Amino acid sequence: MKLYLPLLLTLGLATTSAFAQQQVLKGATLYDGNGGEPIANSVVVVEKGTISCVGTDCAIPESAEVIDVSGKFLTPGLVDSHVHYAASGWFDTRRVFPMLREVYDLDKAQDYLRQNSAELDRSYLCSGVTAVFDTGSFPWTIALEETSVGSVEKPRFVASGQLITHDTHPAGKDVLRYQKYDNTREFLPMGSDEEALSSVAAIAASGSSAVKVWFTPPTPQQADELRERLSVIGNAAHRNKLLFIVHVETLKDAKEAIRAGADVLVHGVDSTLVDDEFIRLVTENDVVYQTTMTVLLDGVTILDLMNGDTPHFDDPNGCISPRTRQLVRDGYEKLHGPFSQNFGPAQRQALILNTGANVFRAQHNLKRLYEQGGTVAAATDAGNPQYYHGPSIYGEMELIQAAGVPAREVIVMATKNGAKAMGLEGTLGTVEVGKNADLVVLEEDPGKDVSAFRSITHVMRFGKLHNIADLSYANEKAVD
Repeated sequence: MKLYLPLLLTLGLATTSAFAQQQVLKGATLYDGNGGEPIANSVVVVEKGTISCVGTDCAIPESAEVIDVSGKFLTPGLVDSHVHYAASGWFDTRRVFPMLREVYDLDKAQDYLRQNSAELDRSYLCSGVTAVFDTGSFPWTIALEETSVGSVEKPRFVASGQLITHDTHPAGKDVLRYQKYDNTREFLPMGSDEEALSSVAAIAASGSSAVKVWFTPPTPQQADELRERLSVIGNAAHRNKLLFIVHVETLKDAKEAIRAGADVLVHGVDSTLVDDEFIRLVTENDVVYQTTMTVLLDGVTILDLMNGDTPHFDDPNGCISPRTRQLVRDGYEKLHGPFSQNFGPAQRQALILNTGANVFRAQHNLKRLYEQGGTVAAATDAGNPQYYHGPSIYGEMELIQAAGVPAREVIVMATKNGAKAMGLEGTLGTVEVGKNADLVVLEEDPGKDVSAFRSITHVMRFGKLHNIADLSYANEKAVD
């Protein structure tokens, strides 16, 4: 039996070679993702990337590598159930803004992301995120799903591919027209039942695992027609055995999406307070409700750009790639002028007031839903400007805790419930026999305060233990 002392973990010596057939993590306080009491002095046995025993009295195979994690804390790997790999974390991938079309080349941005998706994989593992749900991107991302299954070097990836939207709203017209790459649209239309069914068929044929509708508020003249069409799309998605996920922006549309069969609401309601009818619809239909509160702070990014400030990177372990950091720094210089010219004093004041109000409403709504037994999943919308792949999950979890959700339950939302949103609750999200050996090792106690996830030292993906210091970009420079 080989014994790996805590010092070896600190130095990363246990992670330099191929992972063993059998491993044991011994001595940590374990939060298994189900929300119960933690297991002190736990033992987790891993065989060929899968958990084979959890508890305090597991038999330790003679041939196993024993990794002593006494004094540390273990949780399931984190799940970010709302990300976009075709979005960089900056405005270069958001061609819908008219003032940016002469500043950035969307084809060039997509070429880079497509060829360097491993950068995002590394950012997620570095942050303790071992599974991600891409809830809408160009179809090149779909191929990433198959290569992630059983991978020890990238998070488990689920892709929803192209999105479906209507074109009666100005934003809808913009994305249908301008979000194009390699002669392919990121958004498909739903102007008629036949058009909507054709869009679903195209998404199903692409190999996607889900169908997403981006349902911005329709005009009054077409609202009833488009809300009925949600059911046409939902039924077609389920006939193709695909998850049906919906982006909505109003409480009324959220209710209609659930009635249409939505499995996941990919944004929480923040425009108004939820009511008893909505809570009943979510709980009775077993809908997963995603939080995505950090992205509500996008007004702060716009204000910083208008004021000529410098970017802030909330990245305690250096998980954001140097290329992304440089892209954002350069972007602050490029976009200060355009944003200053397009936003006057009244708009600035509205940004400040609306940002705070939206976050507080979102926090109230998720806490109420949680208290009534709804399934709430932590999700970031990473890829949007200054919502970075990987470490954005920390701020999201902290906003959920600040809403009044106990830290131990936030862990459930960021692991077990995220796995459910992806349709993978039988495979990952909790530390249980038969699940993927996806684990996070922490210095501090996440059951007391979820900010402890900033103290991550190691992440295990499908049985391979990675030292965060080895995954970090902290000492690397940007390369063109």
